[in-house]
Amino acid sequence: MKRFTLLITLFSAFALFGQEKKEADLLISDASWTKEIIQMPLHFAPEIPYKGVEELRFSPDWSKQDREGFWTYAFVWNVDIDKQLTATAIETDLQYYFDGLMAGVNKDKGKVLPKTIALILKKESANDTVKFEGKLQIYNSFHTKDTMILYCTVTHYYCADKQQSMVLFRFSPKPFEHTIWNELNNIKVKKKPCED
Repeated sequence: MKRFTLLITLFSAFALFGQEKKEADLLISDASWTKEIIQMPLHFAPEIPYKGVEELRFSPDWSKQDREGFWTYAFVWNVDIDKQLTATAIETDLQYYFDGLMAGVNKDKGKVLPKTIALILKKESANDTVKFEGKLQIYNSFHTKDTMILYCTVTHYYCADKQQSMVLFRFSPKPFEHTIWNELNNIKVKKKPCED
């Protein structure tokens, strides 16, 4: 019943913004992970200027606070970013993303929600791929109605010839050493932007 309630809540939150689109199939993941697709620009975060699509994958335990997969999920943006992203740009995008999402889901309309804090660091760069790691403090309007820490990795695949990007985000409240990251790291893009 809780899973059904979660799915209804997620569907309502995204449908509320009229963004669902079904044709993307960008990620490889375990079949038990729930899939969502949203058009970009995101109506809940219009400050993020990119056009394209966001495809999400939620752990089967995403809504279960007592489980290892609580709030563990990934998404990829297939968007028109025409340059390599910086850590600062990703921090800003994630702040807009989570502030907008949590404000849209928040039921206590009189409550002023704490702003998202993001710290993202560049880890490595090779050819058309840049990898980042970081931490976020977000307000969880879905479940706890409190702030929480999310660890995240970001991989930006950039194709200069097509001026197209795929940005893969992975999130969990569990530290990077936790085994849940084995599952998260198995979520991969099917095809990078420069691959035909």
